[in-house]
Formats: sequence, C-alpha cells, structure tokens
Amino acid sequence: MIELKNIIHRFPGSDWELDIPSFSIQSSEIMGIIGPNGSGKSTLLRISAGLLNPVKGMVHLSGSNIRKIKRKEIAKKIGFLPQETGSEYDFTVKELVQMGRYSHTGTFGTLRSTDFEAIRESIKSTDMEKMSNRRLSQLSGGEKKRAFLASVLAQNPDILLLDEPTSSLDIHRQGQFFHLLLGLAKQGMGVVVVTHDVNFASLFCQKLIFLSDGKLISKGDPKTVISKEIIKEVYGEDVLLGRHPETNNPFLLPRLLIKKSNE
Repeated sequence: MIELKNIIHRFPGSDWELDIPSFSIQSSEIMGIIGPNGSGKSTLLRISAGLLNPVKGMVHLSGSNIRKIKRKEIAKKIGFLPQETGSEYDFTVKELVQMGRYSHTGTFGTLRSTDFEAIRESIKSTDMEKMSNRRLSQLSGGEKKRAFLASVLAQNPDILLLDEPTSSLDIHRQGQFFHLLLGLAKQGMGVVVVTHDVNFASLFCQKLIFLSDGKLISKGDPKTVISKEIIKEVYGEDVLLGRHPETNNPFLLPRLLIKKSNE
C-alpha cells in the first residue's frame, strides 16, 4: 500500500542523515517503528505520509508517486496522527471529529448520512462518547489524544500512521489503544506506530523496524528484531532482555545499577 525505496533525507545545517534502503507498509498488519531518541522515527513516518519530501528516493502509494497525488486524495487513504496534537480553536470533540471527514465531503463540505455514521463510529471506538460535547480545553492530555485519533479514524483511511500515540496514556489506556489497533488491522487497515515503548511494540506489532542514528538496523517480526545482539549494540549494557510471561515475546527492562557502599 505504501512502498519506500532508497530513502535519504538530511536537514539543512545538520550532518545527520536518514538512510533507509526500502520497506513497505501492508494492509491487515501493525508495524512498529522503534529506536532511541534521534534515530529518525518521526522523520520516516512523515516521509511515509507524504508530508516531507526526502532528498533522494521514492514513496509510492498504491503504486503511484505520492508527490503527484493531491492532499485530499491522500487523506482518503492515509490517516496521520502527529506526536504533538493541538488546535488553534477550542472545538468540541464532535466538531473536531467532523473535520476529519473533509476529504469525503463535496464542494460545499456538506455532511451526509454516511459521514455522520463514520463520525459516530470513530467517537465510539475511541471511547469518547460521553465527552463528545466537551471542548478540547476541558480534556486531559490522554483524552485529547483519543479525540484527535477519532478525527483521524473518521477519514476511514486504508493506512493509519501514528507518532507516539500512547505517550499521554496510562498503562490501562495504552493496552486498550493497542487492542483497538489490532481490531482495525483485522478489518484490513494497515497500521504503523512510532513508539518509544519497545515492550508494547513487541507485544502488539506483527512487524518491527528498528532504527538507530538514521539507519535501519533490523526489520522483521519482534522475536527477530529484538535480539540480544541488537539491544546491546543500540542500548549498551544497561538494558536487560527478558520474555513476556504469556506470549514469550521479547521484553526490555532497565538494569539496576547499584554502586557498592565503599565506592
């Protein structure tokens, strides 16, 4: 559905470079993009969404060069949720989600019955029904994140690109959120999640891409990507590799560094 080939990107005045040979985003699966700070995760996601043009390389959406597709048409296929969400205006949740249907409306932006149904389902799926009439200023950080997610889901995209979507959520809501993504993937949606939480990525993603300093270190299933060798290479000796008690998927824990009393 999205294919990236020979991607290279540099920011003006910086020696840092993103260098990704190739990878593709498919339907009916959740892909996690993981790696330490500054590894290029958000940059790669923005390139995938067509929001940032790489210095070199090509991005194809359903076989077509994404640069030649109008933004409104891209919005019918790709839903993008940035890491930092906000609005200049203090909309209600319902108003915000309604704006997510803009790519499906006609010339005058009139909402039809199918649009209202998509809006209702998006609000319901993110558990925001009781808050639909609240304004953004009345929501917590996690609630705002769910409101903006509902707005993206209202697009009914084929592909969902999410940048740190659970950063404001407690562990219970994080679990609910990833289960929601599983349900969307089962319905045929392709989902890509940029996350610092390697453990949630390991547990819920079918595929992972591991970045470090702009380079693709490894890609594949979690048990292949999250290996002792890769974890040691990227994080050093301060991280322990364990296993989830129910799935046996790899799990990371910080090593407890306690100095001796005479040091």
